[in-house]
Amino acid sequence: MYRSLIAASLSVLALTATASAQDAPQFTLGAGYERFDLDGVDLDSLALRGGYDFNQYFGVEGQLNIGVGDDTVDVLGTDVDVELNYAAGVFGVVRPWSNDQANVFLRAGYTVADAEASAAGYNVSDDDNAWAYGVGGEWFFSGNNGVRVDYTRYEFDEGSDADAFGIAYVRRFGG
Repeated sequence: MYRSLIAASLSVLALTATASAQDAPQFTLGAGYERFDLDGVDLDSLALRGGYDFNQYFGVEGQLNIGVGDDTVDVLGTDVDVELNYAAGVFGVVRPWSNDQANVFLRAGYTVADAEASAAGYNVSDDDNAWAYGVGGEWFFSGNNGVRVDYTRYEFDEGSDADAFGIAYVRRFGG
């Protein structure tokens, strides 16, 4: 029985090594701009992203958004300044259409965000968690240098939802 398990394990490793040689893993790093529309409040952020592609079609990525702009909204006649402090998330990525120059991707994951609101000398800070999913595309215009556009929907636990639209520079390493 142990010999059968070892033989089966070696077969799987051999197949994985062969597949990996054909679809070598690669890392990506990117930075860009992302705008959140959170129930009518528009927040600007710097998006930093790192990814690891297991092969041409599947990968994971981590994302950190740092707020760079705030919005002022009227709440019962009082101006309230709202700003995003940060949002950090992890996503699984699927690329149903992909080649060396371009790809279309779907992603889904989980995000933690922290925002702050201030009015008339009072400050309130709150964090919330969100399931997130989205779609986008990457085009590599010069070898490993590319541009990415994406849309992500965030469904926060406390009942608010956000739509985010982004554009970023992407650099591939490996593969």
